[in-house]
Amino acid sequence: MPNSEVQYNDSSADIQTPIKTPCSRWLSVLVILARVVVGATFIVSGVVKLIDPMGTMYKIEDYLAVLDLSFFAPGAYVVAVLLSMVEFVLGFNTLLGSYLRTTPILLLIFMGIMTPLTLYLAIANPIADCGCFGDFIVLSNWQTFAKNVVLLSLVIFLFRFNTRKRSVFHREIHALIVIWVVFFGSFLVWIAANYSPILDFRPYKLGVDLAANYFGDDDTLVEYDFVYENNGVQEVFDIEHLPDESQGWHFVERRERASKVQLAENNQLDHFVVYDGDEDITEEVLSHEGYVFMIFSESVVNANDDEVNKIHELYDYTQEYHYPFYAVTASSPTEIENWLDNTGGEFSFVYMDRTTIRTIDRANPFLMVLKDGVIYHKYPIEHLPDEALLVMPVEQIEGYAVPHTYNARYRMVTLALVLFIPIVVLYFTERVALFLLRRFRRWRKERAVVENEDNNQ
Repeated sequence: MPNSEVQYNDSSADIQTPIKTPCSRWLSVLVILARVVVGATFIVSGVVKLIDPMGTMYKIEDYLAVLDLSFFAPGAYVVAVLLSMVEFVLGFNTLLGSYLRTTPILLLIFMGIMTPLTLYLAIANPIADCGCFGDFIVLSNWQTFAKNVVLLSLVIFLFRFNTRKRSVFHREIHALIVIWVVFFGSFLVWIAANYSPILDFRPYKLGVDLAANYFGDDDTLVEYDFVYENNGVQEVFDIEHLPDESQGWHFVERRERASKVQLAENNQLDHFVVYDGDEDITEEVLSHEGYVFMIFSESVVNANDDEVNKIHELYDYTQEYHYPFYAVTASSPTEIENWLDNTGGEFSFVYMDRTTIRTIDRANPFLMVLKDGVIYHKYPIEHLPDEALLVMPVEQIEGYAVPHTYNARYRMVTLALVLFIPIVVLYFTERVALFLLRRFRRWRKERAVVENEDNNQ
């Protein structure tokens, strides 16, 4: 009677297909499903943190504060990157079945730590959300705990049965997959550190109309679909593509739908409030017709001063061409005065909530350019325009007259292709190599048989 408990190890020698009973087949299916759920969850959780390591660092600092461990805060960025990378690698190892025995053990240790921690957060509720998926998906603390309970159950299942289904790749390839995943994750961190997160899950994306949100302009914030009927068939049109009624179309109804701005912001834009002392000047900033230059620094004490001359050059440029210029910070008046004395700044500062500044962009400092209340550009200080470009109005500077656009779908698809195409290529390369190796071994075996027969004659 065949053994129903078919097992595999990580050896590349296990390439023969064993006999399976119906029970073992169902168990294999369950193992695959568990790998997909756990692996995909860890991959998404890891990649959204690697895309925005500063956001992950802020969340870790929140954790340390509520646990009275703020003295560890200086290492929060390193912890954020390492934690995200561990999740990312474990997710791929789980999904592909790499390191069949080691991966479930590491998963069990990880979930054994995180599940009790999220239970504490759910009960004590010291912070609003755990940040498990960054700003991509915001879960309540109880939702996070429930998610971890499900994951822990699946991890325990994999700990017991993961070896019942072989890996996608042979063991010799596993290290290559890990190296590629670490390289890809490091690339995401480098992009975020030197530019901005390649995917922006925050409300202050390029192209967002802050003025429309602030002033509640219904014509801007609300869009409509128009339903027309022709020969009993109804179709939906937008206002720019209404059908010709002379061709038999007649109006049925108008349907209101939220604009892209409303869908994207989820009321978080309401936190964009600028103060000059005790005076709210948000309306002044957002109602200006034309360009507005805003330099943000959530803390001038921790700001990068390597390129501070570019800020001074930009300020001089805005004064020459009569563009409003605002230096925005959450620092104290004393810190601002010391920074201006040390850097020679000739402008004054206005104020905004520190969390809001961090949400707009992760760099410190950074430039945001508005036009008619719409976010046109965002740059870290290292990428401010060179002085050689600041000799003409904004409309004449190449790349500034036209707003930068943010296409989330295009970026997601591009990242997915860059990540998975090498893995797919490696998979088919391995298949071809194994096929050729087996053919070579078969040919060599057949040749040995022929030579043996010739020697016996």
